[in-house]
Amino acid sequence: RAALPQRLAALAALSRSAGCRRSAASTVSEAPPLEFLRNVAIIAHVDHGKTTLVDQLMKQSGMGIKVTERMLDSKDLEQERGITILSKATRVAWNGYVFNIVDTPGHADFGGEVERVLSMVDGVVLLVDMVEGPKPQTKFVLQKALLRPEMKALVVINKVDRPQVREAGEVENDIFDVFAAMATSDEQLDYPTLYASGKVGFCARTLEEARSEDRPTHMLALFEAIKEVVPPPKPGVVDPAVLAVDEKCGGFSMLVSQVDRLPGLGPTVTGKIFSGHIGKGDKILAKSLDGEVLESGKVKEISVVQGVTREPIKRAVAGDIVSVSITGFQPKWTQTLVSHSKVPSIPCNAIDPPVISVRASVNDSPLAGKDGKYITMLSIGERLDKEALTNPAIEIIPSPTRDYFEIRGRGEMQIGILVEEMRREGFEMSLSPPAVVKKQGEDGVWLEPYEEVVVEVGNDHSSLVIDRMSTRGAHITDVVTMPGDRQSVKFEISTTAFIGMRTWLREATGGTAAVVAEFKEMRPVSPPPPRERNGVLISNTSGTSTAVDLTKATRLGRLFIGEGVEVYPGMIFGECNDNADIDTNISRKHDGYRSAGTLSTPAEMKLEQALTYILEDEKVEVTPKRIVIRKAILDANERKNAAKNTAKGL
Repeated sequence: RAALPQRLAALAALSRSAGCRRSAASTVSEAPPLEFLRNVAIIAHVDHGKTTLVDQLMKQSGMGIKVTERMLDSKDLEQERGITILSKATRVAWNGYVFNIVDTPGHADFGGEVERVLSMVDGVVLLVDMVEGPKPQTKFVLQKALLRPEMKALVVINKVDRPQVREAGEVENDIFDVFAAMATSDEQLDYPTLYASGKVGFCARTLEEARSEDRPTHMLALFEAIKEVVPPPKPGVVDPAVLAVDEKCGGFSMLVSQVDRLPGLGPTVTGKIFSGHIGKGDKILAKSLDGEVLESGKVKEISVVQGVTREPIKRAVAGDIVSVSITGFQPKWTQTLVSHSKVPSIPCNAIDPPVISVRASVNDSPLAGKDGKYITMLSIGERLDKEALTNPAIEIIPSPTRDYFEIRGRGEMQIGILVEEMRREGFEMSLSPPAVVKKQGEDGVWLEPYEEVVVEVGNDHSSLVIDRMSTRGAHITDVVTMPGDRQSVKFEISTTAFIGMRTWLREATGGTAAVVAEFKEMRPVSPPPPRERNGVLISNTSGTSTAVDLTKATRLGRLFIGEGVEVYPGMIFGECNDNADIDTNISRKHDGYRSAGTLSTPAEMKLEQALTYILEDEKVEVTPKRIVIRKAILDANERKNAAKNTAKGL
């Protein structure tokens, strides 16, 4: 008899769980109960397996989703480079619970994406490679997450099936050191550690279990850990005075965390509902950080992404992560969407400012218009404005005469990704060398950005890296000995001096260096670093490059192009052995009796490499079929006259 009430309570709980399980798996038209909701972000270093792990969670959730490899990496560039560029939130229903899982970028150049989504979640899954351990990029993202003391974390050590694993406890100790340095509460140090293989599709609670013959064949341990560790979202408290005037929506508020323009839906905001609730057709306002009402409109649609499919929902409540499509205005970052003017704005942290700029103008080379569909300043400007609407870390500033657009971003990679996307869409343009974004202080002194750069490198390359960074004006602030004969060296360096160093570090260390740079502060402008690049080899005629002429040119320096490339006067095809520029002909017509000899493989450059390679008198020509370097002034005589005038100060 005494046990009967407990049995009835257990049966009731089981019934509720089963009912929630049926509704979660079958439909998303209704908002889930908050106690069954979890908002979690997955963060990790580049290519440590975030997207693959989410693929497995969707596959094993029981939702019936047909999963393809790297489903969340929807962009071609994301799949090619193995990195996540855009944050994506997806809904996974499991065992009566609904997990809003956010897959975040693992590269600091896309940190603007990370900062936006961390405000939406209550917990993070830190994914770490079993062999490589926590990387500088990992620390960059994790530090931003742990700034909130209430943020819960759990650790998943991935790729435990790799043969070259480290000693037991080594990676775990490295991870704890990271948490100890960054945690803002004691609770954040009490995190569980799981062991998984996202590729194989299993997760275990201990390393012994993961390496045993009867290891799990599922991700159940991770599902359960998220359910247990990450708390359900807590709705924001609404003032009774607001409830009195906004009975319909209960003081709805939502921070603009991500902005898209979806086909058929228009401007769409994805974020976490802070308070109240909202439905299709409800009136909505946009407020600034200081509480000023800026715009008004209506809710056109409310939707969520279940797996990879966008589904409409009737109503959304506080604590849930949803997408709200709006008619009447274009929402912007740091704004708060509210249902009534009396609802207060939601405070938010500022996103780190852009530090690098590149000028994009029309392609004016002799080959302009041969490859691309969009070649005018108007079409380039429209595409850049569209990007600025959905990417908070990018700023677009037109020149006073509209002859170029200044693209501002966080790093060469971020700007390079944008231009590469445009190139594949059919755009042609010319790009200037990257420059830092300077500001004038209140006292009239010009200021430039300084960055905190962490380079993790093997001991055999550490002295070389330190010497090179020192010659560019960097100051060492910390050196930490890492496992596996590696060192982590922290520098402070001006952004001007750091431009191009990522490429050099990658080449000098054979790709083994891990680099992360984060904006630190603005300081008075320092002298530019010394020129470290040699002169260039320049074509002086139009035509097609021949093997015979290129073989001759190898005596002068290294080549950037191979045989059969269309060239024109002023186009750069290689780097000289000394500091002087050399104009030469590489497109002569030969009778075929002359042997070309052995032509070495050209050192072809990716877009980011080309941008950081060029000097002030040079440009990068970008088309759907070509990425080539050229002189800004194509005619050799005009270049000489311009150089003389510059020397005279004219």
